[in-house]
Formats: sequence, structure tokens, C-alpha cells
Amino acid sequence: MGANRLRLAGRGRRLRIRTHGDWNDPDAGLAECCRASVALDKALAESIRRARDAGRSWSEISQALGAAENAQSWPEVREAMAHSRQVLWDRVFASNT
Repeated sequence: MGANRLRLAGRGRRLRIRTHGDWNDPDAGLAECCRASVALDKALAESIRRARDAGRSWSEISQALGAAENAQSWPEVREAMAHSRQVLWDRVFASNT
């Protein structure tokens, strides 16, 4: 089937990641997902930097990210994003404990 690959599919709120290849090796799958996560984090950081360069406030950026409506600084935005990610991961792993 070939090497593991991840592909973005859809647009906007319907954006999803699809897996292609042989995902039977859990270590290879973890490594591929980690590399993709780092790449997405870099793209997000660049988008945030461009938004700041365009004059967007931290509150506007936070709202666009769906993180928090009242964030006024980068640490507040970062914490709101971390909290959202933790909630998601807790939901996923709650059934595995």
C-alpha cells in the first residue's frame, strides 16, 4: 500500500485529515502524526504572526481561532488553545483509561 501519508480533505469547518498507506505499525503512525502536527503548528504560528503584522488584536486572533473571546495577550491565547486541545484529548482518552 505504500508509505504512510496524511492528506487534508474538505474546506472550512469540514476540514479533515485522511490517512493513506499502511498504518498497521503504530510507531510509524505516531511519528508521521507528530511530524504533521509540528508542520501544522508552524503554519499556525506563521498565520498568527501575519495577523499581528496586519494589526489584529490578540482578542480578534483568539476569536478567529475559536479559543477565547476575551483573551488580551499571547499567553492568554496560548492557554485557551492548550485548554481546548486538552479537552479534546481528554474526550478521546476517557474511554481508554
